[in-house]
Amino acid sequence: MTIPVAGYVRVSRVGARDQSDGFISPDVQEKAIREYCARHGLEVVMQPHELNVSGGTMNRPVFNEVLDQIREGQLGGIIVYKLDRFARTLLGALTTLEELGRHNAAFASATEEQLDYVTPAGRAFVNMLFVFAQFVRETLTESWHETQRHAIEKGIHISPNGFLGYSKGANRRLVPNEDAPIVMELFDRRGDGETWSALTRWLNQAAPKPDGTLWTDTTVKNLCAKRVYRGEASRYVRQDKANRGAVINPDAHDALVTEEQWRAAQMTPRLYDGGKIDKPLPLLSGLIRCAGCRYSMSIGNGSKGERLYRCRRRHVTGVCPAPAQIIAEHIEQYVEELALAEIPETVRPITSSTERERIEAALNQAHADLEDFRKDHEARRKLGADWHSWLDTYLDAVSELEAELAQIDQGTNPAQLGLTRRAYLDGSVEERRDWLGGFTDCIMVRPSKGRGRNVDPVGRRARVLWRGEGPADLPRRATRNRLVSYVFEDEVEPGMAST
Repeated sequence: MTIPVAGYVRVSRVGARDQSDGFISPDVQEKAIREYCARHGLEVVMQPHELNVSGGTMNRPVFNEVLDQIREGQLGGIIVYKLDRFARTLLGALTTLEELGRHNAAFASATEEQLDYVTPAGRAFVNMLFVFAQFVRETLTESWHETQRHAIEKGIHISPNGFLGYSKGANRRLVPNEDAPIVMELFDRRGDGETWSALTRWLNQAAPKPDGTLWTDTTVKNLCAKRVYRGEASRYVRQDKANRGAVINPDAHDALVTEEQWRAAQMTPRLYDGGKIDKPLPLLSGLIRCAGCRYSMSIGNGSKGERLYRCRRRHVTGVCPAPAQIIAEHIEQYVEELALAEIPETVRPITSSTERERIEAALNQAHADLEDFRKDHEARRKLGADWHSWLDTYLDAVSELEAELAQIDQGTNPAQLGLTRRAYLDGSVEERRDWLGGFTDCIMVRPSKGRGRNVDPVGRRARVLWRGEGPADLPRRATRNRLVSYVFEDEVEPGMAST
Protein backbone atom coordinates (compact mmCIF):
# COMPACT_ATOMS: atom_id res chain seq x y z
CA MET A 1 0.00 0.00 0.00
CA THR A 2 1.36 3.43 -0.97
CA ILE A 3 1.63 5.93 1.89
CA PRO A 4 0.34 9.42 0.96
CA VAL A 5 2.58 12.47 1.14
CA ALA A 6 1.78 15.81 2.81
CA GLY A 7 1.19 18.89 0.70
CA TYR A 8 2.59 21.78 2.76
CA VAL A 9 1.79 25.46 2.10
CA ARG A 10 3.36 28.36 4.05
CA VAL A 11 3.08 32.15 3.83
CA SER A 12 5.22 34.34 6.10
CA ARG A 13 2.89 37.30 6.24
CA VAL A 14 -0.40 37.89 4.48
CA GLY A 15 -1.67 41.35 5.51
CA ALA A 16 -2.06 43.58 2.46
CA ARG A 17 0.45 41.55 0.40
CA ASP A 18 -2.28 39.50 -1.28
CA GLN A 19 -2.50 42.26 -3.89
CA SER A 20 1.26 42.54 -4.58
CA ASP A 21 3.09 40.97 -7.51
CA GLY A 22 5.57 39.10 -5.30
CA PHE A 23 2.92 37.36 -3.24
CA ILE A 24 2.40 33.65 -4.01
CA SER A 25 -1.05 32.89 -2.65
CA PRO A 26 -1.79 29.67 -0.75
CA ASP A 27 -4.18 28.59 -3.53
CA VAL A 28 -1.45 28.94 -6.17
CA GLN A 29 0.95 26.92 -4.02
CA GLU A 30 -1.64 24.21 -3.40
CA LYS A 31 -2.49 23.92 -7.12
CA ALA A 32 1.19 23.47 -8.08
CA ILE A 33 1.64 20.78 -5.40
CA ARG A 34 -1.44 18.85 -6.56
CA GLU A 35 -0.28 19.00 -10.21
CA TYR A 36 3.21 17.75 -9.25
CA CYS A 37 1.78 14.82 -7.32
CA ALA A 38 -0.58 13.97 -10.20
CA ARG A 39 2.36 13.89 -12.67
CA HIS A 40 4.34 11.54 -10.43
CA GLY A 41 1.46 9.34 -9.34
CA LEU A 42 1.61 10.38 -5.69
CA GLU A 43 -1.37 10.47 -3.34
CA VAL A 44 -1.32 13.83 -1.57
CA VAL A 45 -3.02 14.95 1.63
CA MET A 46 -3.11 18.75 1.65
CA GLN A 47 -2.45 20.19 5.09
CA PRO A 48 -4.08 23.34 6.55
CA HIS A 49 -2.30 26.39 5.17
CA GLU A 50 0.39 27.73 7.51
CA LEU A 51 -0.29 31.49 7.34
CA ASN A 52 1.65 34.35 8.93
CA VAL A 53 4.45 32.01 10.06
CA SER A 54 8.11 32.78 9.36
CA GLY A 55 10.41 30.32 7.62
CA GLY A 56 13.14 31.39 10.02
CA THR A 57 11.89 28.86 12.55
CA MET A 58 11.14 25.15 12.15
CA ASN A 59 8.77 25.23 15.12
CA ARG A 60 5.44 25.69 13.33
CA PRO A 61 2.11 24.11 14.39
CA VAL A 62 1.11 22.57 11.04
CA PHE A 63 4.69 21.62 10.14
CA ASN A 64 5.16 19.95 13.54
CA GLU A 65 2.00 17.89 13.00
CA VAL A 66 3.29 16.73 9.58
CA LEU A 67 6.61 15.60 11.11
CA ASP A 68 4.76 13.71 13.86
CA GLN A 69 2.70 11.82 11.25
CA ILE A 70 5.88 11.00 9.27
CA ARG A 71 7.49 9.62 12.43
CA GLU A 72 4.39 7.46 13.04
CA GLY A 73 4.40 6.19 9.45
CA GLN A 74 1.10 7.83 8.50
CA LEU A 75 2.69 10.09 5.87
CA GLY A 76 5.49 9.24 3.43
CA GLY A 77 7.03 12.69 2.86
CA ILE A 78 6.55 16.42 2.26
CA ILE A 79 5.90 18.25 -1.02
CA VAL A 80 6.25 22.05 -1.03
CA TYR A 81 5.73 24.71 -3.69
CA LYS A 82 9.30 25.96 -3.52
CA LEU A 83 12.37 25.27 -1.41
CA ASP A 84 12.05 28.45 0.69
CA ARG A 85 8.47 27.41 1.67
CA PHE A 86 10.10 24.50 3.50
CA ALA A 87 12.67 26.61 5.38
CA ARG A 88 14.69 29.82 5.30
CA THR A 89 17.22 28.72 7.87
CA LEU A 90 20.15 26.49 6.89
CA LEU A 91 20.58 24.62 10.18
CA GLY A 92 16.85 23.94 10.58
CA ALA A 93 16.48 22.77 6.99
CA LEU A 94 19.47 20.38 7.09
CA THR A 95 18.45 18.92 10.44
CA THR A 96 14.91 18.28 9.23
CA LEU A 97 16.06 16.81 5.90
CA GLU A 98 18.35 14.46 7.80
CA GLU A 99 15.41 13.29 9.91
CA LEU A 100 13.27 12.75 6.81
CA GLY A 101 16.06 10.59 5.41
CA ARG A 102 16.13 8.44 8.56
CA HIS A 103 12.41 7.73 8.07
CA ASN A 104 12.81 7.07 4.31
CA ALA A 105 10.42 9.99 3.74
CA ALA A 106 10.27 11.79 0.41
CA PHE A 107 10.88 15.51 -0.05
CA ALA A 108 10.27 17.51 -3.22
CA SER A 109 9.73 21.03 -4.52
CA ALA A 110 6.81 21.21 -6.97
CA THR A 111 8.36 24.02 -9.03
CA GLU A 112 12.02 22.89 -8.83
CA GLU A 113 11.91 19.33 -10.16
CA GLN A 114 15.46 19.57 -11.49
CA LEU A 115 16.89 19.59 -7.95
CA ASP A 116 18.65 16.39 -6.87
CA TYR A 117 18.23 15.34 -3.23
CA VAL A 118 19.97 11.96 -3.55
CA THR A 119 23.55 12.31 -4.86
CA PRO A 120 26.29 14.13 -2.87
CA ALA A 121 26.57 16.79 -5.58
CA GLY A 122 22.80 17.32 -5.56
CA ARG A 123 22.68 17.61 -1.77
CA ALA A 124 25.54 20.14 -1.86
CA PHE A 125 23.62 22.25 -4.37
CA VAL A 126 20.47 22.08 -2.22
CA ASN A 127 22.52 23.17 0.77
CA MET A 128 23.69 26.23 -1.14
CA LEU A 129 20.08 27.07 -1.98
CA PHE A 130 19.17 26.93 1.71
CA VAL A 131 22.11 29.20 2.48
CA PHE A 132 20.80 31.68 -0.09
CA ALA A 133 17.24 31.42 1.33
CA GLN A 134 18.55 32.24 4.81
CA PHE A 135 20.55 35.14 3.35
CA VAL A 136 17.44 36.55 1.67
CA ARG A 137 15.41 36.28 4.87
CA GLU A 138 18.07 38.05 6.95
CA THR A 139 18.51 40.75 4.28
CA LEU A 140 14.78 41.42 4.12
CA THR A 141 14.58 41.51 7.92
CA GLU A 142 17.43 43.98 8.14
CA SER A 143 15.92 46.11 5.39
CA TRP A 144 12.60 46.17 7.23
CA HIS A 145 14.29 47.24 10.46
CA GLU A 146 16.11 50.03 8.63
CA THR A 147 12.88 51.19 7.00
CA GLN A 148 11.21 51.33 10.39
CA ARG A 149 14.15 53.16 11.96
CA HIS A 150 14.19 55.84 9.25
CA ALA A 151 10.43 56.33 9.56
CA ILE A 152 10.63 56.74 13.33
CA GLU A 153 13.52 59.19 13.03
CA LYS A 154 11.28 61.30 10.77
CA GLY A 155 8.56 61.26 13.43
CA ILE A 156 6.32 58.81 11.58
CA HIS A 157 4.49 56.32 13.78
CA ILE A 158 4.56 52.98 11.94
CA SER A 159 1.71 51.31 13.82
CA PRO A 160 -1.18 50.47 11.46
CA ASN A 161 -3.61 51.27 14.26
CA GLY A 162 -4.85 54.72 15.13
CA PHE A 163 -4.67 56.38 18.53
CA LEU A 164 -7.48 58.12 20.38
CA GLY A 165 -6.74 61.84 20.37
CA TYR A 166 -4.53 61.79 17.24
CA SER A 167 -4.99 61.83 13.48
CA LYS A 168 -2.34 61.41 10.77
CA GLY A 169 -1.41 64.62 8.99
CA ALA A 170 -0.33 65.08 5.37
CA ASN A 171 3.28 64.29 6.34
CA ARG A 172 2.08 61.06 8.06
CA ARG A 173 2.99 62.43 11.50
CA LEU A 174 0.43 62.38 14.29
CA VAL A 175 -1.45 65.59 15.08
CA PRO A 176 -3.93 66.13 17.97
CA ASN A 177 -7.57 66.03 16.93
CA GLU A 178 -10.90 66.85 18.57
CA ASP A 179 -10.55 63.88 20.97
CA ALA A 180 -7.23 65.14 22.39
CA PRO A 181 -8.91 66.94 25.36
CA ILE A 182 -10.64 63.67 26.27
CA VAL A 183 -7.29 61.84 26.43
CA MET A 184 -5.80 64.63 28.55
CA GLU A 185 -8.70 64.44 30.98
CA LEU A 186 -8.39 60.65 31.09
CA PHE A 187 -4.80 60.95 32.34
CA ASP A 188 -5.77 63.66 34.84
CA ARG A 189 -8.61 61.55 36.23
CA ARG A 190 -6.31 58.55 36.57
CA GLY A 191 -3.69 60.71 38.27
CA ASP A 192 -6.36 61.83 40.73
CA GLY A 193 -6.96 58.21 41.69
CA GLU A 194 -10.03 57.15 39.71
CA THR A 195 -10.33 53.40 39.23
CA TRP A 196 -10.04 51.75 35.84
CA SER A 197 -13.71 50.76 36.08
CA ALA A 198 -14.79 54.35 36.66
CA LEU A 199 -12.59 55.56 33.80
CA THR A 200 -14.01 52.90 31.49
CA ARG A 201 -17.59 53.99 32.21
CA TRP A 202 -16.65 57.63 31.63
CA LEU A 203 -14.71 56.95 28.40
CA ASN A 204 -17.57 54.92 26.90
CA GLN A 205 -19.68 58.06 27.21
CA ALA A 206 -17.05 60.67 26.37
CA ALA A 207 -15.42 58.87 23.39
CA PRO A 208 -17.39 55.83 22.13
CA LYS A 209 -15.44 53.60 19.77
CA PRO A 210 -16.29 54.13 16.07
CA ASP A 211 -16.75 50.38 15.52
CA GLY A 212 -19.46 50.19 18.19
CA THR A 213 -17.48 48.02 20.62
CA LEU A 214 -17.03 49.13 24.21
CA TRP A 215 -13.96 50.21 26.10
CA THR A 216 -12.96 47.71 28.80
CA ASP A 217 -10.77 48.10 31.88
CA THR A 218 -7.95 46.35 30.02
CA THR A 219 -8.16 48.46 26.86
CA VAL A 220 -8.29 51.69 28.88
CA LYS A 221 -5.30 50.57 30.95
CA ASN A 222 -3.37 49.73 27.77
CA LEU A 223 -4.34 53.10 26.31
CA CYS A 224 -2.87 54.95 29.29
CA ALA A 225 0.32 52.89 29.01
CA LYS A 226 1.09 54.08 25.47
CA ARG A 227 4.12 56.34 25.21
CA VAL A 228 2.66 57.86 22.06
CA TYR A 229 0.86 60.34 24.35
CA ARG A 230 4.27 61.58 25.48
CA GLY A 231 4.98 62.54 21.88
CA GLU A 232 7.04 59.42 21.14
CA ALA A 233 7.24 57.29 18.01
CA SER A 234 8.90 53.98 18.74
CA ARG A 235 9.38 50.35 17.94
CA TYR A 236 10.36 48.02 20.74
CA VAL A 237 12.12 44.82 19.63
CA ARG A 238 13.88 42.08 21.52
CA GLN A 239 17.65 42.32 21.51
CA ASP A 240 19.24 40.06 18.89
CA LYS A 241 22.67 39.16 17.47
CA ALA A 242 22.76 42.40 15.49
CA ASN A 243 22.36 44.28 18.80
CA ARG A 244 19.12 45.85 17.70
CA GLY A 245 17.05 47.31 20.49
CA ALA A 246 14.26 49.83 20.89
CA VAL A 247 14.10 52.62 18.32
CA ILE A 248 12.65 55.74 19.94
CA ASN A 249 12.01 59.29 18.75
CA PRO A 250 10.96 61.22 21.89
CA ASP A 251 9.87 64.32 19.92
CA ALA A 252 7.99 62.80 17.02
CA HIS A 253 4.78 64.82 17.50
CA ASP A 254 2.98 67.02 20.02
CA ALA A 255 2.60 65.34 23.42
CA LEU A 256 -0.79 65.37 25.13
CA VAL A 257 0.53 64.71 28.65
CA THR A 258 3.66 65.44 30.64
CA GLU A 259 6.05 62.75 31.86
CA GLU A 260 4.73 63.28 35.39
CA GLN A 261 1.13 62.79 34.26
CA TRP A 262 2.05 59.68 32.27
CA ARG A 263 3.90 58.11 35.19
CA ALA A 264 1.08 58.95 37.60
CA ALA A 265 -1.34 57.08 35.36
CA GLN A 266 0.78 53.91 35.57
CA MET A 267 0.92 53.80 39.36
CA THR A 268 -1.59 52.59 41.92
CA PRO A 269 -2.66 55.67 43.89
CA ARG A 270 -1.65 55.63 47.56
CA LEU A 271 -4.46 57.42 49.31
CA TYR A 272 -4.97 57.84 53.05
CA ASP A 273 -3.53 54.67 54.55
CA GLY A 274 -1.60 53.64 51.43
CA GLY A 275 -4.41 51.38 50.32
CA LYS A 276 -5.12 49.95 46.92
CA ILE A 277 -6.77 51.59 43.98
CA ASP A 278 -10.32 50.83 45.16
CA LYS A 279 -9.90 53.08 48.21
CA PRO A 280 -12.07 56.22 48.11
CA LEU A 281 -10.86 59.41 46.52
CA PRO A 282 -9.55 62.22 48.77
CA LEU A 283 -12.23 64.09 50.70
CA LEU A 284 -12.06 67.23 48.56
CA SER A 285 -11.36 65.57 45.20
CA GLY A 286 -13.16 67.47 42.45
CA LEU A 287 -14.10 70.29 44.85
CA ILE A 288 -10.81 71.96 45.73
CA ARG A 289 -9.40 74.33 43.12
CA CYS A 290 -6.36 76.55 42.68
CA ALA A 291 -7.34 80.23 42.77
CA GLY A 292 -4.49 81.04 40.35
CA CYS A 293 -6.08 79.15 37.45
CA ARG A 294 -9.39 77.83 38.89
CA TYR A 295 -8.51 74.27 37.78
CA SER A 296 -9.00 71.28 40.11
CA MET A 297 -6.08 70.46 42.37
CA SER A 298 -4.60 66.96 42.53
CA ILE A 299 -3.51 64.93 45.55
CA GLY A 300 0.13 64.04 46.16
CA ASN A 301 2.82 63.67 48.79
CA GLY A 302 5.15 66.35 50.15
CA SER A 303 8.85 65.99 50.93
CA LYS A 304 8.04 64.63 54.40
CA GLY A 305 5.37 62.23 53.19
CA GLU A 306 2.46 64.50 54.08
CA ARG A 307 -0.56 64.53 51.80
CA LEU A 308 -0.90 67.72 49.74
CA TYR A 309 -3.47 69.19 47.42
CA ARG A 310 -1.59 71.05 44.72
CA CYS A 311 -2.06 72.74 41.38
CA ARG A 312 -0.75 70.91 38.31
CA ARG A 313 0.59 74.25 37.00
CA ARG A 314 0.50 73.34 33.29
CA HIS A 315 -2.86 73.23 31.56
CA VAL A 316 -4.10 73.13 27.99
CA THR A 317 -4.45 76.91 27.90
CA GLY A 318 -1.17 77.80 29.60
CA VAL A 319 0.74 77.85 32.87
CA CYS A 320 -0.92 78.83 36.15
CA PRO A 321 0.47 82.22 37.28
CA ALA A 322 0.10 81.44 41.00
CA PRO A 323 0.04 77.66 41.63
CA ALA A 324 -1.14 76.77 45.12
CA GLN A 325 -0.59 73.82 47.38
CA ILE A 326 -1.88 73.09 50.85
CA ILE A 327 -1.61 70.31 53.43
CA ALA A 328 -4.62 68.03 52.91
CA GLU A 329 -5.29 67.39 56.60
CA HIS A 330 -5.51 71.12 57.39
CA ILE A 331 -7.78 72.17 54.54
CA GLU A 332 -10.04 69.12 55.01
CA GLN A 333 -10.48 69.90 58.71
CA TYR A 334 -11.13 73.56 57.94
CA VAL A 335 -13.79 72.81 55.32
CA GLU A 336 -15.53 70.22 57.49
CA GLU A 337 -15.71 72.66 60.43
CA LEU A 338 -17.44 75.21 58.21
CA ALA A 339 -19.71 72.54 56.73
CA LEU A 340 -20.77 71.20 60.13
CA ALA A 341 -21.81 74.72 61.10
CA GLU A 342 -24.22 74.64 58.15
CA ILE A 343 -25.62 71.15 58.83
CA PRO A 344 -28.63 71.02 61.20
CA GLU A 345 -28.90 68.80 64.24
CA THR A 346 -32.14 67.30 62.88
CA VAL A 347 -33.16 66.16 59.43
CA ARG A 348 -34.23 68.76 56.88
CA PRO A 349 -34.20 68.55 53.08
CA ILE A 350 -31.35 70.38 51.39
CA THR A 351 -32.69 70.42 47.84
CA SER A 352 -35.97 69.76 46.09
CA SER A 353 -36.99 66.17 45.30
CA THR A 354 -37.55 67.19 41.68
CA GLU A 355 -33.89 68.20 41.28
CA ARG A 356 -32.83 64.86 39.81
CA GLU A 357 -35.58 64.91 37.19
CA ARG A 358 -34.53 68.41 36.12
CA ILE A 359 -30.85 67.47 35.81
CA GLU A 360 -31.63 64.21 33.99
CA ALA A 361 -33.79 66.01 31.43
CA ALA A 362 -31.08 68.63 30.91
CA LEU A 363 -28.44 65.90 30.50
CA ASN A 364 -30.49 64.07 27.86
CA GLN A 365 -30.87 67.31 25.93
CA ALA A 366 -27.12 68.06 26.27
CA HIS A 367 -26.27 64.61 24.86
CA ALA A 368 -28.65 65.17 21.96
CA ASP A 369 -27.14 68.59 21.24
CA LEU A 370 -23.62 67.14 21.33
CA GLU A 371 -24.53 64.32 18.95
CA ASP A 372 -26.25 66.72 16.53
CA PHE A 373 -23.21 69.00 16.54
CA ARG A 374 -20.80 66.11 15.89
CA LYS A 375 -22.89 64.96 12.91
CA ASP A 376 -23.23 68.47 11.45
CA HIS A 377 -20.54 68.25 8.75
CA GLU A 378 -21.60 71.57 7.26
CA ALA A 379 -20.96 73.34 10.58
CA ARG A 380 -17.58 71.66 10.84
CA ARG A 381 -16.65 72.89 7.36
CA LYS A 382 -17.73 76.45 8.08
CA LEU A 383 -16.20 76.70 11.55
CA GLY A 384 -12.85 75.26 10.49
CA ALA A 385 -10.28 75.47 13.30
CA ASP A 386 -12.91 77.00 15.63
CA TRP A 387 -14.93 73.76 15.49
CA HIS A 388 -12.89 72.25 18.35
CA SER A 389 -13.65 75.21 20.63
CA TRP A 390 -17.37 74.83 19.93
CA LEU A 391 -17.13 71.10 20.59
CA ASP A 392 -15.51 71.80 23.98
CA THR A 393 -18.54 73.87 24.93
CA TYR A 394 -20.89 70.95 24.27
CA LEU A 395 -18.57 68.52 26.08
CA ASP A 396 -18.40 70.85 29.08
CA ALA A 397 -22.18 70.98 29.30
CA VAL A 398 -22.48 67.19 29.28
CA SER A 399 -19.64 66.73 31.79
CA GLU A 400 -21.03 69.24 34.29
CA LEU A 401 -24.53 67.75 34.19
CA GLU A 402 -23.13 64.23 34.58
CA ALA A 403 -21.19 65.38 37.62
CA GLU A 404 -24.33 66.91 39.15
CA LEU A 405 -26.31 63.74 38.51
CA ALA A 406 -23.54 61.59 39.99
CA GLN A 407 -23.61 63.66 43.18
CA ILE A 408 -27.29 62.90 43.54
CA ASP A 409 -27.01 59.18 42.73
CA GLN A 410 -23.91 58.29 44.75
CA GLY A 411 -24.07 57.28 48.39
CA THR A 412 -26.74 58.63 50.71
CA ASN A 413 -28.12 61.59 48.84
CA PRO A 414 -28.78 64.65 51.02
CA ALA A 415 -31.16 65.95 48.35
CA GLN A 416 -33.44 62.98 49.00
CA LEU A 417 -32.86 62.11 52.65
CA GLY A 418 -31.61 65.28 54.26
CA LEU A 419 -28.53 65.31 56.48
CA THR A 420 -27.71 65.70 60.16
CA ARG A 421 -24.38 66.39 61.86
CA ARG A 422 -24.38 62.94 63.41
CA ALA A 423 -25.03 61.27 60.03
CA TYR A 424 -22.23 63.31 58.47
CA LEU A 425 -19.69 62.43 61.18
CA ASP A 426 -20.61 58.75 60.93
CA GLY A 427 -20.25 58.70 57.13
CA SER A 428 -17.32 57.29 55.17
CA VAL A 429 -14.84 59.52 53.36
CA GLU A 430 -16.63 58.88 50.08
CA GLU A 431 -20.04 59.68 51.57
CA ARG A 432 -18.77 62.90 53.17
CA ARG A 433 -17.21 63.95 49.87
CA ASP A 434 -20.54 63.42 48.10
CA TRP A 435 -22.41 65.38 50.78
CA LEU A 436 -19.94 68.27 50.60
CA GLY A 437 -20.46 68.35 46.85
CA GLY A 438 -24.19 68.62 47.45
CA PHE A 439 -24.03 72.04 49.07
CA THR A 440 -20.73 73.54 47.90
CA ASP A 441 -19.69 74.64 44.43
CA CYS A 442 -15.96 74.52 45.13
CA ILE A 443 -13.16 75.47 47.52
CA MET A 444 -10.65 78.00 46.20
CA VAL A 445 -7.08 77.98 47.54
CA ARG A 446 -4.39 80.58 46.90
CA PRO A 447 -0.65 80.36 47.65
CA SER A 448 0.67 81.46 51.03
CA LYS A 449 2.58 84.73 51.01
CA GLY A 450 4.83 83.49 53.81
CA ARG A 451 6.95 80.37 54.18
CA GLY A 452 7.87 78.06 57.01
CA ARG A 453 6.66 79.42 60.35
CA ASN A 454 5.24 82.48 58.61
CA VAL A 455 2.87 80.52 56.37
CA ASP A 456 -0.59 82.10 56.09
CA PRO A 457 -3.41 80.44 58.07
CA VAL A 458 -5.86 78.29 56.14
CA GLY A 459 -8.67 80.78 56.64
CA ARG A 460 -6.67 83.46 54.83
CA ARG A 461 -5.83 81.18 51.91
CA ALA A 462 -9.08 79.26 51.36
CA ARG A 463 -12.62 80.22 50.31
CA VAL A 464 -15.54 77.81 50.54
CA LEU A 465 -18.05 78.81 47.88
CA TRP A 466 -21.43 77.39 48.82
CA ARG A 467 -24.00 76.21 46.30
CA GLY A 468 -24.73 79.06 43.89
CA GLU A 469 -21.72 81.16 44.94
CA GLY A 470 -19.12 79.65 42.60
CA PRO A 471 -18.23 81.05 39.16
CA ALA A 472 -20.45 79.73 36.38
CA ASP A 473 -17.52 79.18 34.01
CA LEU A 474 -15.23 76.97 36.11
CA PRO A 475 -12.81 75.22 33.72
CA ARG A 476 -12.96 71.50 33.17
CA ARG A 477 -9.70 69.58 32.87
CA ALA A 478 -8.28 69.33 29.36
CA THR A 479 -10.67 71.94 27.91
CA ARG A 480 -9.49 75.13 26.27
CA ASN A 481 -11.18 77.62 28.60
CA ARG A 482 -9.34 80.91 28.89
CA LEU A 483 -7.07 80.80 31.94
CA VAL A 484 -8.58 83.18 34.54
CA SER A 485 -7.68 83.61 38.23
CA TYR A 486 -10.18 83.78 41.07
CA VAL A 487 -9.89 87.08 43.00
CA PHE A 488 -10.35 86.88 46.78
CA GLU A 489 -12.31 89.54 48.64
CA ASP A 490 -10.55 91.51 51.35
CA GLU A 491 -12.40 89.93 54.28
CA VAL A 492 -11.36 86.47 55.43
CA GLU A 493 -13.36 83.67 56.94
CA PRO A 494 -12.45 82.52 60.44
CA GLY A 495 -10.33 79.41 60.36
CA MET A 496 -7.47 77.48 61.79
CA ALA A 497 -4.22 79.22 62.50
CA SER A 498 -1.84 76.63 61.06
CA THR A 499 -1.15 74.94 57.75
